[in-house]
Amino acid sequence: MIRVGLTGGIAAGKSTVAARLAQDGARVIDYDRLSHEVIAPGGPGVGPVLERFGADCGDGHGGVDRSALAARVFGGPTADWDRKDLDEIIHPLVYDLAAKAEQPWLEGSEVVVHEVPLLTEVRSAIPFHFNKVLLVEAPSQVRIARMVNQRHMTTSQAVERIGSQTNSSARRAQADLLVNGSQPIEQMFESVDRIYKELKALAKGSSHRD
Repeated sequence: MIRVGLTGGIAAGKSTVAARLAQDGARVIDYDRLSHEVIAPGGPGVGPVLERFGADCGDGHGGVDRSALAARVFGGPTADWDRKDLDEIIHPLVYDLAAKAEQPWLEGSEVVVHEVPLLTEVRSAIPFHFNKVLLVEAPSQVRIARMVNQRHMTTSQAVERIGSQTNSSARRAQADLLVNGSQPIEQMFESVDRIYKELKALAKGSSHRD
């Protein structure tokens, strides 16, 4: 097995790349989905989040209102501190779920992909060793347009989200592999397919050594 960290800025095309890798045969662990799970009704993060941010961030059904929480941690006057506190609550819970998710694939020649939007920011704290880091990149103007058109954000909200993440040069410094997330979809898939073949060969080699 080899473990791959898939990352990139918001709306760069990570989910498209992750979906293609899954079609190719990779085992993909989606950290965004896991972060939603931990604050859904009954999730282990609900209590700590509401204790820290207040009952007005509840959804009325035993979970966290993600829109209310996002307004607090991305647009409020203490957004940077609030976001740091939220990360300290959520990230360890997500890492626990990710470790459980990959358990069945630890043996053999699997390509296990951790789709981690903030991998560069949390690299020193995340409890996993990544054999390779795959970065998906797209120009800021492309990402802003996607957030406005596909996620129904305002331009200022999109700019805030991009500004809350580390810059592209820092992500690039940690990357082993790169996919252009703004290229035509057919070309992107060709790039992803080629990368998957390389990763699968590495995974088979690792399995044979084990």
